[in-house]
Amino acid sequence: MNHHDLIEAARSWAHGSYPMEAAVELLIHHGTWLRRPDFQALAVDLEEPFAVIDWQAAHDALTAGHLPCSGGEAAMLRIALSIAYALPVELSPALTCLDAINLGHVVAAVRHANGNRAAWIPVQGGPA
Repeated sequence: MNHHDLIEAARSWAHGSYPMEAAVELLIHHGTWLRRPDFQALAVDLEEPFAVIDWQAAHDALTAGHLPCSGGEAAMLRIALSIAYALPVELSPALTCLDAINLGHVVAAVRHANGNRAAWIPVQGGPA
């Protein structure tokens, strides 16, 4: 499955749950996690026509060190995990390592999780 199809399949799977949609959009807009073969292998189940993200598996892999990444990448995934799956995230260290674009993505994700699907429209750095 190519990257564009994976994005659409993940969106289709999440559709109907604002928090799930928000977390998926956060991963899409961040542009890293859904492109990574190791993330796909550990946390994405392709169940046509959906790409199901196994949030617990993603958390476990990140915590166990099976998804090596930068602090900002880890923060984005942890925030997505918290929005989608209610896993705790320490916001102070997570937010302080984000650049302005990724911080904007987090704000849009929080607004989306609260019911505003249009929150992504003004965000710079559209889906990768």
